[in-house]
Amino acid sequence: MRKIPKYLIHLPIRARETGCTKIAKTIDCRTTQKSMYKNGEKGIALLVALGAMIVILIIGSLAIYLISSGLNIARGQKRYQSAFEACEGGIEIGMGKVDSAFTYGVNPPHGDTLNVGRFSVRIQTDQLFASTVFGAAIKFARGYFGAGHAVAHGGVNLYYLVRAQSIGSGGEGVTIEIEQKKVLGID
Repeated sequence: MRKIPKYLIHLPIRARETGCTKIAKTIDCRTTQKSMYKNGEKGIALLVALGAMIVILIIGSLAIYLISSGLNIARGQKRYQSAFEACEGGIEIGMGKVDSAFTYGVNPPHGDTLNVGRFSVRIQTDQLFASTVFGAAIKFARGYFGAGHAVAHGGVNLYYLVRAQSIGSGGEGVTIEIEQKKVLGID
């Protein structure tokens, strides 16, 4: 038997016996040195793989960008919600000051600043105006309240402005204003 060269061992038996036949010409056969590439397609697989990697890289970068921007939006909403809740607390404190001032017949204190967590809350209370309220003049109710006293005797509405502004350490801020009405003199 003939000795088979090492580079032909992987070829079929027919190709080994005849040297390099048509079957062996498509494989790297040292006797023919014919190229494996057809129609000038040298390196096209490399370009396709490189293009696919670039597309995957772009899609991955876009996904990372969208996730990080979503997290930033969620953090901002959380900070805003905290600022809003601190501001609501300031409104509640301001309304309490108006109630106590109304009970004692004095004007509420104009301004106050307090710290709620990492928020600075500024509270302002102002008396806006007073308006006269006329009674309902229910004739049949006069006897019920007694002599000289009737539903028709009227009273005064006092209007107060309560404003709270909270500002956080990150610059987030919320301002809430309410108008509170207190009625004086109508039983």
